[in-house]
Amino acid sequence: MKVLLAGGGSSHEREVSLKSTVAMERALQELGYDYRRVDLGNELDVTQEWDASYDIVLLGFHGRAGEDGLLQAILEANKIPFTGAGVADSLLAFSKDASKRQFKKNGIPTAEWELLLHETGQELPKTTLQLPYVIKPDNEGSTIGLSVCQKPEDLIEARRVSGAFSRLIFEQFIPGRELTVGVLGDQVFPIVEIFPGHELYDYESKYTKGMSNYECPAKLDDGLARHIQDLAVKAMQSAGVQVYGRVDFRLDPENKPWCLEINTLPGMTETSLLPMGAAAKDLSFPQLIDQILKLSLKKYI
Repeated sequence: MKVLLAGGGSSHEREVSLKSTVAMERALQELGYDYRRVDLGNELDVTQEWDASYDIVLLGFHGRAGEDGLLQAILEANKIPFTGAGVADSLLAFSKDASKRQFKKNGIPTAEWELLLHETGQELPKTTLQLPYVIKPDNEGSTIGLSVCQKPEDLIEARRVSGAFSRLIFEQFIPGRELTVGVLGDQVFPIVEIFPGHELYDYESKYTKGMSNYECPAKLDDGLARHIQDLAVKAMQSAGVQVYGRVDFRLDPENKPWCLEINTLPGMTETSLLPMGAAAKDLSFPQLIDQILKLSLKKYI
């Protein structure tokens, strides 16, 4: 199998993408794959790098332009095989509003929310939700633009952070523990618990070395852990997400899990959350990449 490994891109998560593709490249080297790695400024330029000698594109992009379904649509239109979720599932999972609608329809608990349109630079729109709540863009990854509003004064900072985006989700704040579950094919990985440096697992907590701590498997009783893992699989199925993904949850003080979102192209450095869960199931990082490639290619056979 010859692999075109593509990363970089134009989203807010470009630097994270480059770290993922460097880690993926080491995995491909260890696996003995024939490959070429490209750093692109525009995700859609993958089509310019592709030729008939390749078997598949290994997507290392993160964030809007690589994860929202547009790139996947271009690749499908050009009959180029690629890893992970397809067009419709990428589009649906990347919109927090659309995915939460699917969760609700399929009986997956998710916090109450409103999607509100916003003119950037203006006052934040009014929500019917009561404080505390979280404000975040409907279609960005890595908690870009996220604000936690516990009291009215927090809306001043929220206008600066979240107000830069035009489609905003106002979501009831769920206190409790931060959990995430990786899914690969028919495998569900052990749950990772995140102990963030801030109240929520925001961008700084994710990518500042030493700011957050992690435990995998999370300390949960067996029945609760299985329930959360089952919800993760159900969430993936509700959005039709193929091959692999990572599902994020909050666990409230009454031990009720609330599904937040699905990540269809989650971080893929050797210390990222999906590989962390895989490692707890005795699946090394190169083995994880190998399985993603093989399961993805099956879609085209």
